[in-house]
Amino acid sequence: MHTRNVNVKTAAQESTGRWVKKMARIIDRGHYNAACAQEDHAHYRNKFTRTDACLYFIRGALSEITNKF
Repeated sequence: MHTRNVNVKTAAQESTGRWVKKMARIIDRGHYNAACAQEDHAHYRNKFTRTDACLYFIRGALSEITNKF
């Protein structure tokens, strides 16, 4: 009956660690998407604004979220 002796602190830390890794992956995908878009704009000599950066960051983050679920 030792299965009921679960250390609550250890279980909470593991779930927090997974959550942090998932959030880091989502943020990284957003940054990557924005950086690729900036390179594309530079290649085609188009203006890259802050609005574009936010748009592409959100698009990349949302694509990562939808890929994981």
